[in-house]
Amino acid sequence: MVNSLVWSAEEAKYLKAIFRWQETAPSPDEERCRCQAEEDEQQRQQEQKPVGEFRVLVIGGRGTGKTAILTRFGQDTFHGESQPPDPFYERGCRRPITLEITPTPTLLTSPTTTLTTTTTTAPPTAGGRSKSQPTLPKQPPPLPKPKKQTYILDALEMPSPHLLSNPLLAQGLSLTEAAVLVYSVRDAASFRLAQGLAEFMREHFAPIHPSVLPSSQNGVSAVDKGRVYPVVLVGTKSDLPSSDDTDNDDDDATIKREEAGERAVSWAEGAKAAAGMRMPGSGADVPFLEVSAKTGEGVDKVFEVAGQEVLRVRRVVRERRERAQRERMMAEVGSVQTAGGEGRRKRFWLWKVLFGRRGVGGEGDA
Repeated sequence: MVNSLVWSAEEAKYLKAIFRWQETAPSPDEERCRCQAEEDEQQRQQEQKPVGEFRVLVIGGRGTGKTAILTRFGQDTFHGESQPPDPFYERGCRRPITLEITPTPTLLTSPTTTLTTTTTTAPPTAGGRSKSQPTLPKQPPPLPKPKKQTYILDALEMPSPHLLSNPLLAQGLSLTEAAVLVYSVRDAASFRLAQGLAEFMREHFAPIHPSVLPSSQNGVSAVDKGRVYPVVLVGTKSDLPSSDDTDNDDDDATIKREEAGERAVSWAEGAKAAAGMRMPGSGADVPFLEVSAKTGEGVDKVFEVAGQEVLRVRRVVRERRERAQRERMMAEVGSVQTAGGEGRRKRFWLWKVLFGRRGVGGEGDA
């Protein structure tokens, strides 16, 4: 073939196959698969890109396994109770988490929408009679599909000695958006401590009463008063077998269970305690989970629930703020309806704020 313009039969067949391959367009199925693969890759890259950050406080008594669940969450390892905790995770960890987010529908006021049927009157017929024809009910808009988003979760562990200092505890609450309240199912005292910490949080975030001066709040920052702060109650060391008899145990029996390394707090007791820990303004019960750092069961779920709670509270606070702003502006609009020239100028300014444009025809259209 070199330095020759004469092609052999085999070479000509090969060249024809190449030209035919280059001219052949991809089939619709191949093009559809290619487009779907590109969309999946773009969605995967979007899901891996962090869109926000959470800061969560991990708090509980000594020996409840706070560092163990942080080590399992951050490194997916368990050092064992006979070994000292990993010093790298004794003060917390920072790790990305992926949450499934369901966008809040803006046109639906409730998950269920009532469908109404209306009737329309058709034009009169040749006989002079009109017919009422029912119209089809309006279908509700489709619910938004859930999507996955990645967030950076910054978990801070509160050292156990700091629990004895109310100012340090208040500072830890002020720096975070949610708390993971930890107790051990083997230790009834840690369970009672968790209940006491929840009571402290309720008082810390309770709204200021009008009759109480801000200066008399025992050093609590006025910014925290009335702030919505979600809490997740977590019972650790759940790899122990559950026993329903712990609900009726007396103190001596509970102590014997603790000394034997058995379960001292039942699941039902934990769920009942969580039901009574509702934080001020949260509008929802405190989530409750039992986890095991030894087996890893439920550990990731704890921080996923904490992240979902933070997002829920952010949404509630934003909606309350927007609703209050609209009500305040509408009240100001109503207060100037009967005013004179000054009222017309003020109403024109409020129109600009509400609608973002100037009125047609000068200062106002009153």
